[in-house]
Amino acid sequence: MSEVKTVPIEANVRLSAKANIQHLCPFVQEIDNGTLTATWDADGWTLELHSLRAYLGTFADREISHEELTAEVQAEISSHHGINNVTVTSNWRTAGMEVACSTSPTPAAPL
Repeated sequence: MSEVKTVPIEANVRLSAKANIQHLCPFVQEIDNGTLTATWDADGWTLELHSLRAYLGTFADREISHEELTAEVQAEISSHHGINNVTVTSNWRTAGMEVACSTSPTPAAPL
């Protein structure tokens, strides 16, 4: 699995990144396409965006639900020191419906 990396920055800012994402539905074995938006506070550190994109690409061949995917991305991003108040939202068009999954902000990662 691809690893999300962090890099030091000399700024304390709120960031948001939006990407297309795809996974295999574990219930009907078809490809689901959507968008994922991750938002976080960078407190002296931020996510290296190429590694984040590579990590999100690892879901393309995985059977995982929208809900689990959204929660897993939040857990991964939240695990890094200096990355705080992480919220992840994913949006999907499936089964003739528009579906959104969203997490609550997470506290700062432990030192």
